[in-house]
Amino acid sequence: MVLLYEYEIKIKVENLEKIRKKLQEMNANFLGVIEELDIYFQHPCRDFRRTDEALRVRIYNNKLELTYKGPKISDKIKAREEINIELRHEDLQKIVELLEKLGFKKFLKVKKRREVYRIGGFEVNLDSIEDLGDFIEVELKSACKDEKEASNMLTNFVEKLGLEPKSILKSYLELLIERLRN
Repeated sequence: MVLLYEYEIKIKVENLEKIRKKLQEMNANFLGVIEELDIYFQHPCRDFRRTDEALRVRIYNNKLELTYKGPKISDKIKAREEINIELRHEDLQKIVELLEKLGFKKFLKVKKRREVYRIGGFEVNLDSIEDLGDFIEVELKSACKDEKEASNMLTNFVEKLGLEPKSILKSYLELLIERLRN
């Protein structure tokens, strides 16, 4: 198994259409629109908010994915270890039941409409998050743990899109929790 690191810049935006046009000008490949439902689970013995970890089941396009996200390894960009396991969509109830029998509890759901583009080594997601608004995420997945190089590559790419690379380090889950508390 190859350990992958996910490096990401997330920016809140007001106008997704402007970014769409820029991506078209740059000849980005449009891969489609995905409706995602993320169900997050809380560990029975560990507070994931303190350890900065996440466990989720993602449902999209008749697919199912179990994901563990490790603690962030940077305070400049979102970078963390990520382990994904693709499951059969029909196994949703079984995986939820298994997690609950192990003591995990459903915590929160995040609903997202995501337009996916690929250009070079980057995946660009134009996201509309229920109860949060619109965002752009630019991701780079690599086996390399060189945070500085990844950060420079992401920053340069975001600037080419005409955006200020001022990244939000919080996940959609964290942003939604903050919004619900206020």
